Amino acid sequence: MTKPQIPLQLQVPDSVTFADFMAHDEVVASLQNFSELAGFCYLWGPSKSGKSHLLSAYSHHRQHQGEAGVLFSAKVLLDTDISDVLQPQWSFILLDDVQLTAGHNLGERHLFNAFNSCRANRIPLLVASQISPRNTQWQLPDLRSRLQSGLTLELAVLKGNQAMMLLKRQFKHYGIPTDEAVIRYIAGHHATDYTSLDTLLKKLSALSLRDKRKLTVPFVKHVIAEK
Repeated sequence: MTKPQIPLQLQVPDSVTFADFMAHDEVVASLQNFSELAGFCYLWGPSKSGKSHLLSAYSHHRQHQGEAGVLFSAKVLLDTDISDVLQPQWSFILLDDVQLTAGHNLGERHLFNAFNSCRANRIPLLVASQISPRNTQWQLPDLRSRLQSGLTLELAVLKGNQAMMLLKRQFKHYGIPTDEAVIRYIAGHHATDYTSLDTLLKKLSALSLRDKRKLTVPFVKHVIAEK
């Protein structure tokens, strides 16, 4: 019998940390303590809300503590049962985009097996999804029950004052002096999901440093229009 192969893992950038994530402080705090629980965590929210960032930050956090783990795209579950390839040196398993398995018979079965194997071996399992664990797209009753059995963390869409506060924190984090007019302009003329704001702020930081220019509304308007 052919020995099952470990699926290709997703790369974790060394630069991605919890400190870089400027939103959802309670979610970050829960994930920083999750390693102590040896259980299951379901992280969910809309596209570009920062789920992949948090998975990578969690991996970086645990590796910094000298522990080894793996990060897979849940796409591998559509044709691979990772419970067959669990390694004794894995201290955690991370699965991104598990919504890809919802409604897929084999994918849901493999996710169910991964959950049970991690529980049996006391390996923390952290998954990220665009849909709730209670969503009716989950067809396997036993799986849906297990997805609701652990810690559930939601990343809500940032709007209004939340988006404004995130902008202020990001500007401070990147050391960019600015004023309320710039923040109000960005909040009113740019997408306020976490990924879009983070990408814009990094671009503004680089251009401001390169051109030695203070951020003004005309400057920011020009950068946004360049997209």
